[in-house]
Amino acid sequence: MRCPECGESSNARLKYCENCGGKMPESPQGLTGSRPALRTNSTRRALEGPSYAADILDEAEAHSQGAAYVPAGTRDTTEDTDPGQSRPGYDGPRWLASVPAHSQSIVGLAVLSFALALSILPSFEGVGVVGALLAVVGAVLTLARELRLAGEAQGVTKLLPEVLYRPEIPAAFSALLAALSFRMLGIGVMPVLWLLASGLIIHDQWRKVISGPDGVLARWFDPRQLLVMPSVLTLGGVGLALLTLFAPWATLSTLPEVPDAPVPSGPPELRVIGAQRAADDVLYSANAGTITLTGWDLSGAVLVELLLLSVLALLALRPEVSRPAWTRFAPVGALGVGLLWALLHLKLSPGPFIFVVGLAAMGVQVVRQLRESRDALAPAPAYDDSHDVTEREEDPEPEPEDMYPDDEGNPDDMGPDDEGNPDDMSPDDEEEPKSRGR
Repeated sequence: MRCPECGESSNARLKYCENCGGKMPESPQGLTGSRPALRTNSTRRALEGPSYAADILDEAEAHSQGAAYVPAGTRDTTEDTDPGQSRPGYDGPRWLASVPAHSQSIVGLAVLSFALALSILPSFEGVGVVGALLAVVGAVLTLARELRLAGEAQGVTKLLPEVLYRPEIPAAFSALLAALSFRMLGIGVMPVLWLLASGLIIHDQWRKVISGPDGVLARWFDPRQLLVMPSVLTLGGVGLALLTLFAPWATLSTLPEVPDAPVPSGPPELRVIGAQRAADDVLYSANAGTITLTGWDLSGAVLVELLLLSVLALLALRPEVSRPAWTRFAPVGALGVGLLWALLHLKLSPGPFIFVVGLAAMGVQVVRQLRESRDALAPAPAYDDSHDVTEREEDPEPEPEDMYPDDEGNPDDMGPDDEGNPDDMSPDDEEEPKSRGR
């Protein structure tokens, strides 16, 4: 229907013209209640324009507020229940999508836990009680740190003190895993599990806390110091001692002990020699009941390894890093424990003797470092006041030649060489002794 005032077509259902605002006449179709089946092209409006009075009011309100108008049909009516708090989507590797904190270290900790659980069984080799205990403690602290950095399990991670979340903790745990993996080198299931777990954890923590200009390695250690004489002797000695732990150290027999045969009674002239009864057929089982033990199979081998590696860590510390007073005795203590352990398991095998040779090469630098630290802490010599020149210069006594500098005739100014010099004597001085003689 056209507006009677402006003549433009407008919606017949409105009482006012959409163009000029004039009053529209009542539609005859509205009286009968019938509606046209289709709208003509002249009465259709563009899709971007308002088609109802409610849209006109919304557009006017948005224009007055200076906001952009969005038609009702294009508005997002979904309710935002978490505005600004939803986490961004994970865009990392797919194999870490379902891992807690999306951390590679947690995958390595899972493999490490499986390896420690298998070491309980007697058929699988382990790292000993000390190594397993240290590995469990380091794994718990590393797991708590990874969860805290990701903002997960906050109720549990708040129970630990802040000092346990320092980057030095996972760095030390990575070094411990490297040492334990060196002990587990071999062929079998356990070496593969240890190498896999250590590789995942060390690779992840290397790029997080160890490497880089702000990493633990750059701030605390300088490995190049181990390549300078005489520290290189300690490095070679420790390496030789650790390699000898793979060599044979002792042999163990698994044959059961059979008591000697009973000695028959007889006359005293009859001499019976006691002979041990054979436990097996010695013709077909020669050396079948003998087990060769390496250095790693002996008790305390992992502890000795960690003590020797700690000596290298102390030597690699940067000079500007402050050290406690007890650290100067730590290398000597580690050397003494290693030597005592070797003497307790000393057998006629090449392994123990080569191990002692490695400790001797290590002891050269250890004793030298202890001597230098003792000289540095030695007290300074007592101060001698007799050599203090400043006290004498404060109030110097006048010299005889300085009292009369301009008086040439003063006899006190004359030295022993000037008394008999006739050139320096005046005529009056020559006659004065004669008058005295008279």
